[in-house]
Amino acid sequence: MRRSLIEPVASLRRRPGRRGDRGSVIPLILGFWLVGMYVVAAAIALGDAFTGQRTLQSICDGAAVAAANTVRTDVLHYGGTDAAALPLGDTSPAVARFLARDGGRDGVQFESVVTQDTVTLHCTRSRRVTFGRFIGKPGGVTQSVYSSARSPLQP
Repeated sequence: MRRSLIEPVASLRRRPGRRGDRGSVIPLILGFWLVGMYVVAAAIALGDAFTGQRTLQSICDGAAVAAANTVRTDVLHYGGTDAAALPLGDTSPAVARFLARDGGRDGVQFESVVTQDTVTLHCTRSRRVTFGRFIGKPGGVTQSVYSSARSPLQP
């Protein structure tokens, strides 16, 4: 009686055309490993882009403060203006000097808008991102920020 139950199971194992599911786990593990590596690389790329944006904002904030400290001394000393109307001078040289102080500020381009006592800067920079291909940006990203500062010399 036992022999009749074992023989059909043994005959299924010995059939030459049937291989079963042997070896199908390795492609599945490889697939999950590739998906996991893609997720890690994309997270690194997005983190690098985010820290680059924060760095650019910090640079632009410092440049705006440097620009807000410029005062047109020719009008101040020779024009007879009162202290309530300190006019801001040309901000481009002050911003250019600020950006030239550190090598990490290379490639930052700016546009400035000067109102009576406030400077608003629009700073942009193009840079490559680590693993940028995984987020669809193999050539890099262009980051853009705005910053404004008021002259500390105003009463």
